[in-house]
Amino acid sequence: MAVININYDEGNEMDLGYESVEISYDNLKSKKVFNSGNFVKDWFDCIKFCILELPDGNHPIVHSSSVDHFFMDGAKYDSAYLITNDASKKVYLSYPAKDEDTDGIELFVPDGTKPTWEELKEMCK
Repeated sequence: MAVININYDEGNEMDLGYESVEISYDNLKSKKVFNSGNFVKDWFDCIKFCILELPDGNHPIVHSSSVDHFFMDGAKYDSAYLITNDASKKVYLSYPAKDEDTDGIELFVPDGTKPTWEELKEMCK
């Protein structure tokens, strides 16, 4: 099992005091912290770590309640879903409406923006 957590200052209404995204894995015995100070990049890097370093299927990935709380407390980010089309080999970001079903891997972008997959990768270098 692996658990993703967002570390931030829940009492800081101005900017939420974002600190880092971390993942605990190997049945919570190991931990990796992503703390560039840029939430979009840290989340991207955490998901990349999950895909590249935890691919054996023995690590179901869940979010701690801090992930939901971060957004409920007012984090200014929108969801972007990474979609791959096996037939066309096309990879792109989808921005469904809030009440639509979603497929793909959830990433985040700054509120009110809709970068392409290539632009998001560039932002997260």
